[in-house]
Amino acid sequence: MKQSNNETIKTMKNPSALSDAHGRIRRLLMALPKYEEDVAHIVSLLADLVRKLPHYTHFELFMYNDIPTQKAVEKALQRELVNYFFYPNLVEDKDKLMEQMKDKKCCIIKNPYDYNFSIWVQDPFIVVQEKEFGGRGVILLEPHDEIRGTDDDEIADTFEELDLYKAKNIPLSFHGGNTLVADDFVLIGAYHYNESKKIIAEKLDVQDDEKLERITKFHFARHLGKDLKIIPIGNSLTQKDKSEDAPSSEPFPHIDLYISLAGRDEDDTYRLLVGNPIAILPKDEPLAESMQNCIEPIVKDLEAKGFQVTRNPMPLTRTKLEKGNTYYCFYNNALLEIDGESRRVWMPTFGHGIWADALRKYDIENREIWHKLGFEVSELINFHPFVQDKAGVRCVTKYMGRTSIYHSNYNENSE
Repeated sequence: MKQSNNETIKTMKNPSALSDAHGRIRRLLMALPKYEEDVAHIVSLLADLVRKLPHYTHFELFMYNDIPTQKAVEKALQRELVNYFFYPNLVEDKDKLMEQMKDKKCCIIKNPYDYNFSIWVQDPFIVVQEKEFGGRGVILLEPHDEIRGTDDDEIADTFEELDLYKAKNIPLSFHGGNTLVADDFVLIGAYHYNESKKIIAEKLDVQDDEKLERITKFHFARHLGKDLKIIPIGNSLTQKDKSEDAPSSEPFPHIDLYISLAGRDEDDTYRLLVGNPIAILPKDEPLAESMQNCIEPIVKDLEAKGFQVTRNPMPLTRTKLEKGNTYYCFYNNALLEIDGESRRVWMPTFGHGIWADALRKYDIENREIWHKLGFEVSELINFHPFVQDKAGVRCVTKYMGRTSIYHSNYNENSE
């Protein structure tokens, strides 16, 4: 993360954060670290997404630069009959490069440095469009604080060095997974919202709570979009009427693990899908009940804010089905595309292998819930290897471009 980016980019005049649901998915980023057995499932997912996402979706693949990784990625793409090209380390003809990126399905970007990045590409930055900067008017906003344990916060800066995107640090705390950008609002998880308040309180010497709340929302809107309503959510937010026995911890580190955007109904009410914890084993029922008690106040708060909330099953299972570590099946961590009357979702599935009898019914139930909300559903591959590491398909992908053939409240990123 380079703090010098602020010096090279002016204040954005009219930023617009890329929506996490609205508009066609035109470009999708994936990070492919050094190919070893424990990350082989990300290459399998790449093949599955190339096969199932729309024909107009292009992929940008940030790849560890060694021969085994390159062979694994190329083999997967060739098996799917996908045309691809390698992004040059030195861009000599930008127009020709742009043509390649339009014509080829996949752009492979070799990491020019030997640093350790993970598959969790959702978190290090938020994508905003600003037509004044960059060939495609896109800037990657990086948070004030670094992501611990990996060098993922170097990805945006590497893209800037390669002349692919511009990058900019801003004095706010966020992870991509703890924000959900809809059409005219953005949900921000309580942890990072509270951390942002601390940053602003220190930098601007703000003591009054109401003033600090107002200034924090102003700065989020200033960087993500002046027309976006900033909606913090979570149990650890400061609330005047909060009861003493109300939970103060968050269900999960990121809101995208249990909340999905679902678009507006015919009355223009925005709909959200929120996971409902269910224990597969009787011995795990206390754990699921505790999580239910943690999520329920957030559901009530969302409903009080005017959202229409639908609950979907979120099973709690174990690595060996009946023994081993517990983990949730994050159906809500999905890919979404809402464009006019067209509504599509790419949903993780879990009814595979030893879990088939216990979990396949929840694949079907979640699929039918999306159907009732008007969505066409594509079921993705077995996601146990991902959720055992506490993540889903949105965590390991990043929307880099959307367009719409319909008018909407969302200011789309055009090609």
